[in-house]
Amino acid sequence: MARTLVPVTDITPPKASLTTALAGANNDLVFTAKKGGTWGNSIQVEYIDPGGTTATLSVVVSGFLITVNLARVASAISTIASDISTAIAASRDASDMVTVANSGADTGAGLVIALSATNLSGGSYGTVLPAVTNGDATNDHYFTGNDGRVVLQVVSSDAGAQNVTIHYGARAVPGLTTTPEVRSIAAGVTVELGPFPIAQFNQNAAGDVYFDPAVSNTLDFRAYRVTQV
Repeated sequence: MARTLVPVTDITPPKASLTTALAGANNDLVFTAKKGGTWGNSIQVEYIDPGGTTATLSVVVSGFLITVNLARVASAISTIASDISTAIAASRDASDMVTVANSGADTGAGLVIALSATNLSGGSYGTVLPAVTNGDATNDHYFTGNDGRVVLQVVSSDAGAQNVTIHYGARAVPGLTTTPEVRSIAAGVTVELGPFPIAQFNQNAAGDVYFDPAVSNTLDFRAYRVTQV
């Protein structure tokens, strides 16, 4: 009998972002965290008007705070939104944290004003997981395309512990065991296994990983890979 496929789903955690809402026209920007997840919610952006007659535009990063010191000419702010985009891109520390784009139809040609320190928001690990594949102890299971980043989630609805056997690859690597690994899944819990090293677990050129539940009706499976874009 053919093994039952557990499809691998790519999951991308939502990124935190901040869209400014300054007075004036064509001066709003969208700051987006470079990576998904909750860490981006800690990033803050502020625009500081230094006052005085003249000042030079600069970007300073301290921890999660990105400070844009606005330029002034003839006692007035002379920084437009596109200047900030350029300055952020030129700052290695700031550009490692965020990307910047014009908001909506804004052109970036409008003068900005001071902005108090404001957090990005919306970053989350609360992604939607794929549906489970029901356990099949007759045919057993596999997922394909192992790249060392796939996580196998085992969902138990059993009243007692049940075993899952993970098979190592047929292409033996010197120094690495090929003995199957038996994992005990406690009653009623969800356990994440992996990621699975390519050299040990790939069964064939397609990168398949084989795993066998001891029972067919109390263990379910899903496979996913967390990606960042």
